Amino acid sequence: MSGNTQSAAVPLTFRRFKDGDHKWKDWHAKIFVADESHKCPTYIQSTPPCQGSCPSGEDIRGYLNIVRGVEKPPLGPDGKPKMTWQEYAWRRLTQANPFPSVMGRVCPAPCETGCNRNEVEDHVGINSVEHYLGEWANEKGLKFVAPEKKTGKKVAVIGGGPAGLSCAYQLALRGHDVTIFDEHEQLGGMMRYGIPGFRTPRQVLDAEINRILELGVQTRLKCRVGTDVTLDELKRDFDAIFLGMGAQAGRALPVKDAAAPNVVTATAFLRAFNDGRLRYVGKRVVVVGGGDTSIDVATVARRLGAIEHAKPTDFQAAIAGHMAHDVAEISVKQGAEVVLTTVFPVDKMQANKHEVEQALAEGIDIRGSLAPVGIVRGPDGSATALRVAECEAKMVGGRLEIKVKEGTEHDIPADLIVSAIGQAVDFTGLEVFDNGKGAVSADRNYQVA
Repeated sequence: MSGNTQSAAVPLTFRRFKDGDHKWKDWHAKIFVADESHKCPTYIQSTPPCQGSCPSGEDIRGYLNIVRGVEKPPLGPDGKPKMTWQEYAWRRLTQANPFPSVMGRVCPAPCETGCNRNEVEDHVGINSVEHYLGEWANEKGLKFVAPEKKTGKKVAVIGGGPAGLSCAYQLALRGHDVTIFDEHEQLGGMMRYGIPGFRTPRQVLDAEINRILELGVQTRLKCRVGTDVTLDELKRDFDAIFLGMGAQAGRALPVKDAAAPNVVTATAFLRAFNDGRLRYVGKRVVVVGGGDTSIDVATVARRLGAIEHAKPTDFQAAIAGHMAHDVAEISVKQGAEVVLTTVFPVDKMQANKHEVEQALAEGIDIRGSLAPVGIVRGPDGSATALRVAECEAKMVGGRLEIKVKEGTEHDIPADLIVSAIGQAVDFTGLEVFDNGKGAVSADRNYQVA
């Protein structure tokens, strides 16, 4: 019996082309176009998603390839590598960020959120790699390489925080003479006076700051621009000025009686703790926020604990700078009861997920969808409770809108209330830069007229 030797037609299970124009009236116009091709794919130059998600713009793919062994360190005349792969990766990383050891500890790692591997199983542990390279460099005492030639240009950097120090680092590498002006006794800004020391060990912070100063960067500490030295003097003596003042002024709660003596801002609270003035808190602490700073405040308060028979003014005075150390030293500490409220649901909080999990593990009570509506004050004028109400919060056009549900008001008892709802710039002496919103207005190139 003879059979049919022709195979049956197999339908395509995919489409070769998307819907669109498939007929042309004039092929000449389509073929003879110098900058286009109708036979090749269209290629788009794009930043890797991890790097595009990094505020510092680190060459993440570059140093991860070095760590993986894909890219090898350069060879010397003897045919041997000039450096270890760890140093080579660290130098690639620090082209953009001079604080890998600090950032490896505190950065919320948006690069990992943008990582392509999330589409497969899970992101690459970029933050852990950065942490390792920073620690390795500190242990080996690695230094930055200063330029051989100077440009003769002088730049004044106002503010010795992460922005000012990073700017000074990049300018020094390009041969400019840089002087940092900072009103504090030490450099570091919020890395030192905001983030608790148990998250950024001071020896680690100092190591990475000193590495920048060794490039020849000069400092003028305990010197506030606008008070101790005028802006006109800087314009006269320097070729350029960088504004890195930071946002170290906390925002008070937008409710009545927020000026009670035991209602403070997060920046004041953390500054008192990092200065060593604050060694205990009240029995009941309420933190209002929802971001990373509020988590820092809550974990500090929880770890400090409370003391028996303390006068209510003791921890209030500590934040103002007059801690009664003798009382704190001899009293018995107890665990503080810390409540953190946020206008968002707990699973929608702005704080980093792993920090929220850590706070919950430490026994901090996080309550979502609550908005502060008032302060309950006692006979002595101190706050005794924070009045809150259930709410719905959402971002509309880049602005936060909060809708309070009437009739849901209730009080949360408190010995200390901390506002961690945002920060602003302290413009004392530099009011010319104040745009009225607690920030500086700049053009698309970050220049201030």
